[in-house]
Amino acid sequence: MKHNLVAMGLIGALLSTSSFAVELIGHTRSKNMTNVVSEVSGTVEVSELETGALVSVGSVLANIKAQDFELEISKQEANLALVEADLTIKQSLYNRYRELRNKNSLSQNELDIAAADLGAAKATVALAQIELQKARLDLGYTRISADMNGYIVNRSVEDGAWVNQGDLLYQVVNIDVLNVRLLASEYDIGKLRVGQQIEIWAEANPELKVRSSIKRIGVELDPATFAYPVEVEINNPDHLFKPGMSIHASTTSADNLTASNTQP
Repeated sequence: MKHNLVAMGLIGALLSTSSFAVELIGHTRSKNMTNVVSEVSGTVEVSELETGALVSVGSVLANIKAQDFELEISKQEANLALVEADLTIKQSLYNRYRELRNKNSLSQNELDIAAADLGAAKATVALAQIELQKARLDLGYTRISADMNGYIVNRSVEDGAWVNQGDLLYQVVNIDVLNVRLLASEYDIGKLRVGQQIEIWAEANPELKVRSSIKRIGVELDPATFAYPVEVEINNPDHLFKPGMSIHASTTSADNLTASNTQP
């Protein structure tokens, strides 16, 4: 009888600290994606990169014919020179009128008119400077480059095509860090917590396993999957995981151990 009690005590102790794995499935998703759009309207001259190409920051993705934009800069430079010359004349006239007014050789009304003309000339120069700045920016936008390292996942433009400002040209995705969206059942959701360690592997390569921790746990049931979303981020410097891969995950959860760890 005594031996039975000892055995039952050992079994109870083991059960009180037993742990069990929570198995989850899901997919990898890209965390950083950027849409490359045309900032100006024009004809695409060079667009050689295809889907799957690896690009780095500053890589030229496409060029838009720059001739019209170069001509616009020349036009705005000439216009600026013209209005600056007019400003010089208006400034000189105002200075002369002010001297005459100080000698009471000119009416106040004539001086006020000269001052208004001078103010208008200054405003015209400011506008011309803005137009020239815009023309130079537009010329810079004809060279379309990548603003992050990544892979081209979508190409929406062809050589020789006309594009309008805002048209999508490429989509570039960085997969150095991936988001893993797992699905937890109503039964399993109570056994998971933010910060909990979790082991992840791709269905296509179960030998390659990485460890991470749970970043977010959804509080609302997804009506499409009838499961709760659980999100994990994984570092992927060698790009062995790709967006869209089927993922399996496993985490050890011990209710009693967790409860004991929350004790003061």
